[in-house]
Amino acid sequence: MPGAEQVIYTLRHAAIDFGRQRIIAGRLDPPINPEGVEQIRQMTAAGLSLDYDSVISSPQQRALETASRVTGLAADEMITSYLCVERNYGRLEGVKPADLGTIQPATFYVTVGNVEHSLNPPDGETLEQLRDRVVTFHQFARSLKGSNLLVVSHGTFLQQYHGYLRGLDVYHSLNANVAYLELNRFSFDGDVLASHERVYRPELLESPW
Repeated sequence: MPGAEQVIYTLRHAAIDFGRQRIIAGRLDPPINPEGVEQIRQMTAAGLSLDYDSVISSPQQRALETASRVTGLAADEMITSYLCVERNYGRLEGVKPADLGTIQPATFYVTVGNVEHSLNPPDGETLEQLRDRVVTFHQFARSLKGSNLLVVSHGTFLQQYHGYLRGLDVYHSLNANVAYLELNRFSFDGDVLASHERVYRPELLESPW
């Protein structure tokens, strides 16, 4: 957007096997899979023009590898921030879907768009705690005045980040899933969000679960 004070692009990492298997990755660190590599190849072949000065990536390998493949930068040429790691799902991470009901204490869920979102994952983050981290991350990103940013992160983190930027509460933010390798652009006029657009969403796409 011409004249925008700052532009923040957000990019979810490419596909991982856990997504196909409906296994929660959270703070676990699986790599992107061959489908994810193909998604990135198609994205770079599309010749998107991104006007960013700095890259902020989650330090988890699926985000760092995606960021490196998309931008051509090495990890030490990016800003890595634990503020934008994926939500901590505690004992639910790495568990097969059929076994989730055996995890104690019991987890409560809210269903939005046929997706069950955990409210109190044992030893994990609540949605409200994740939102607090999102706010802190955004304050950090906005402190980089004069810099257009590319933020490479994870599905649930970006779901809440997008909702926060659009003025939605924690629960209304759950209505919009962020697909693997989905790219969004947020333009700011001072402290006000001036515009938001989805720039890219791959055709070769697993469910954005």
